[in-house]
Amino acid sequence: MPRIVFNDLHKKGTRTLIEDKLGLPHSKTQLRGVYIFTCLDTGQKYVGSSSQLALRLRGYLNKTHKDIGQLIPLIDKKGLVCFRLEVICLPYYPEFRPEIVLEQYFLLDPTFNLNTIKVANNPSGSTSKPLYMYNRDKSRLYYFTLQQKDFISKLNISHFSFTKHLTNGTYYLGKYLFLRELVDTAKVTVMTLSEIAIMLQQDRVKFNRSKPVNSLSKSILLINIESREEIVLESLGKCVKFFSSKGFPVSQKTIVKRLDTNISYHGYICKTFVK
Repeated sequence: MPRIVFNDLHKKGTRTLIEDKLGLPHSKTQLRGVYIFTCLDTGQKYVGSSSQLALRLRGYLNKTHKDIGQLIPLIDKKGLVCFRLEVICLPYYPEFRPEIVLEQYFLLDPTFNLNTIKVANNPSGSTSKPLYMYNRDKSRLYYFTLQQKDFISKLNISHFSFTKHLTNGTYYLGKYLFLRELVDTAKVTVMTLSEIAIMLQQDRVKFNRSKPVNSLSKSILLINIESREEIVLESLGKCVKFFSSKGFPVSQKTIVKRLDTNISYHGYICKTFVK
């Protein structure tokens, strides 16, 4: 991934170069992306992200940010001359913020030891409870968010299913694990939100096709009580359509109750068909 590297951060010429590459802090259009500060003396690193890179970086260079965390006190102590700045600019996506995703990717690397908060876009560091989506063996991290509703509204996962699998530690679609814990050894899969949503939808189709047959998908044998004619329908849904096509008021619940009881329903005995 292309990076812009700036050295000699204490020099005026470097400030001018940063403005040339990233724009002015109060420009109407701002570049978004990730920035990395590396202390040249110690090798310590810090990663951050912003949708307004020029404005955010100006605060570091002019030392106007609050004196919190580990990076800013270290800059005050050693001076900008001891730091290198790397910037990765990213395109705009309407459905999600790519700079946060990339920042979280870097935060999984323990060498970024100047970051005191290990969850991107979590300014409090304590009140938010991040949620993660992994594969079964937790070797891959597909998605993370601070809000449960993102799984429901953006990835089309039902509230019931998400809560059930998160609480029980079971696998969604037999493939995905939801956790509140960050697994340091997991490799971040760089996928857009749309790509993840499509992947899940494809897996839903495969999962539903391979699910064990239940009472709603069993074949039904209808026996006419007068003619003894036998009709085999491949599912309960087809059975409902059959009675409906004959003009009968039909209730799926009643059919299930009459199944294998020898009590007729609209002139038919309903049985589970065994091949």
